[in-house]
Amino acid sequence: MTQDNRDNLLERRWEQQTERRKQRLHTAARLRQRGLMVVMEDVHNPHNLAAIARSCDAFGIQQVAFTVQDHNLFDPQNVGRISSSSASKWLDYRIFEAGTVDCFTQLQAEGWHLMATVAGDDIPSLYDVDLTQHEKLAVLVGNEHRGLSPKAVDMADSHITIPMRGMIQSFNVSVATAIILAEVTRQRQASPVDFNISEDDAWALALDFMQRRQT
Repeated sequence: MTQDNRDNLLERRWEQQTERRKQRLHTAARLRQRGLMVVMEDVHNPHNLAAIARSCDAFGIQQVAFTVQDHNLFDPQNVGRISSSSASKWLDYRIFEAGTVDCFTQLQAEGWHLMATVAGDDIPSLYDVDLTQHEKLAVLVGNEHRGLSPKAVDMADSHITIPMRGMIQSFNVSVATAIILAEVTRQRQASPVDFNISEDDAWALALDFMQRRQT
């Protein structure tokens, strides 16, 4: 099928959608954030994967990356379908089978600023850092048991910590991810810069959503 034929087919399918459905697809696409990605280092628990997928979809993050060096390769969309209401269906995934160094090197070459969450009294608080200063920000989250590896922390471009007041000084990885994404989104919405994707990209993504909905 040629590109023109494919485009015509998509347009016909789009016109067959109800107005309510078209509006929902376009609105969700238009509110996706540009230049924001979540990168999971060896996160493999299905419940955490599903929860992080839900948070990414809810906060308008389209791109999610994985490193899977220490575990068998898996399909995050299949995991999401099993353990959640298919939030993973609406996300785009990049899987780096060669591990952390390969992943981080590639993303940095593409211009992504890698931000790691670590514990420490000398680490800047999430709420004191200007999270709008980077056009392409990748939020790094680590393994459920060990957090980010020393190599990941060392390769990150910056570090933040989530302030805590209790006896336990760590969050579940999915909770920590949601907290960070909420603050990034809050700062971006308050910024004079428009961090939503362009209208052209939104329409293209809405058409893509339409196809995903039918699978």
